[in-house]
Amino acid sequence: MANSLLADRDASPVGKRWAHNFVKRQPELKTHNAGSNDTCLEDLGIELGFKKQHRRLRCCGHIINLVARSILFGTDVDAFEEDCQADKEIQDEVQLWRSKCPVGKLHNIIHWVQRSGQRIEKLHKLQSIENTALSLEDKTTYDVITDNATRWNSSEAMMERGYLLRNALDSLVQAEVTEWNQYVARRTQNGIKPMPKKSRKKPAIVDDKMAAEDWSIIAEYLAILKPLKIATKRLEGRPQEGKFGAIWEVLLTMEWLLKHLEEAKLQHERDEEPHLRIGCNLGWMKLDQYYTLTEDSPAYLAALVLHPAFRWSTVESQWADHPGWLIRGKTAVQELWEEYRNLSVEQDALPEQPTIARKTTDLDDFMASIRKLSTQPAPSTSAMRDEYAEWVATTDPGDCLVDDPIQYWLLRRRQYPRLSRMAIDLFSVPAMSSEPERIFSLAGKMVTAQRGRLKADLIGAAQCISSWEKSGVIQISK
Repeated sequence: MANSLLADRDASPVGKRWAHNFVKRQPELKTHNAGSNDTCLEDLGIELGFKKQHRRLRCCGHIINLVARSILFGTDVDAFEEDCQADKEIQDEVQLWRSKCPVGKLHNIIHWVQRSGQRIEKLHKLQSIENTALSLEDKTTYDVITDNATRWNSSEAMMERGYLLRNALDSLVQAEVTEWNQYVARRTQNGIKPMPKKSRKKPAIVDDKMAAEDWSIIAEYLAILKPLKIATKRLEGRPQEGKFGAIWEVLLTMEWLLKHLEEAKLQHERDEEPHLRIGCNLGWMKLDQYYTLTEDSPAYLAALVLHPAFRWSTVESQWADHPGWLIRGKTAVQELWEEYRNLSVEQDALPEQPTIARKTTDLDDFMASIRKLSTQPAPSTSAMRDEYAEWVATTDPGDCLVDDPIQYWLLRRRQYPRLSRMAIDLFSVPAMSSEPERIFSLAGKMVTAQRGRLKADLIGAAQCISSWEKSGVIQISK
């Protein structure tokens, strides 16, 4: 990605050098699960000399999306979507969705309502009648929310709004069922005669009528999906203070979700209706699969360990039943540290404190020179220190209160110059690719009908400058 964004700016070697340095300094690269991303990282690893597994991170939002879709739609989600997107009659798609339990039936109802302006108007009238009957202060009526095949949270939003409007939706569908039953009664003389061949086709929506048990299952699905929604909201943020979207949060979030799904499995293991039980099992299996894959990259574990409020004690507590994980994890983090251990580090000058200007004396100059000497890095012995082992062996009672790990390590750049660089590199990696995707969306909005001649280099430069300014990397004078 860096090569395409930078090397193509002016077709000069400068951009390529920038791209090379960018990838070499950036400790980890976050991608989705496409096989081409593995190939890309493998080629970059050969060129730049790093292990593909160490740099291969996955967007946590994408993982949560796969888990949620497994809960809702079962094992072969992609095959189901391909069937829905194929060139088929609407009736075939309706039957496919109906096979997906109450979620599919609700999907059919929502899209049936959305396809007709008259039905939308009736839905609002039914809500108004209900609000009046219940003497509600809030008389607001709502539209339905349609889902899509791309993101699980669209299905969750559809279900949440559908559950809110369940009484109005039931009334709307029941009217169709009643009308059809009356038609059948007339044509068959109340069941005495068979249905004539030349009769109206049965409306598909009649078979999608939701029972009370169906709405109960929708409510259970919403309860199961709620922690996934919470996790997504937390990890899609901008982790400028080393939290709410930082990579150290990934393992703890996965642990929390695995525990939640384990409890949900136990809760529904004796249900007569199999959908919830099967969904919880499939979701847990999918999440466990990706939790296991985090072992390939030590960045997840190293970031958690280097957070002063967690350290190795947290990992040892969480993995108490898996000593093998702990041994492999410590080895992997040590290997990652070895990449930083012997780096040459330039000591930053201490910021000058503002003082009132006054005339200096020889004594002042002498004290200033002594102070300057005291801030110089130690001789060659400093390069022999194992900063990581030293930091792990020391504890500070105040560390458990640290809320901003980036600021913590910035304040310790002199004491641990190499370890702090490793820590800041790790804490700079987001848990999700949501921020780059926001930039992609902004770039798309930048190219309007009036700006059709903008070139890629100018668009890229404008977005880079905008992103840098928002992050505080640069400050544009106004």
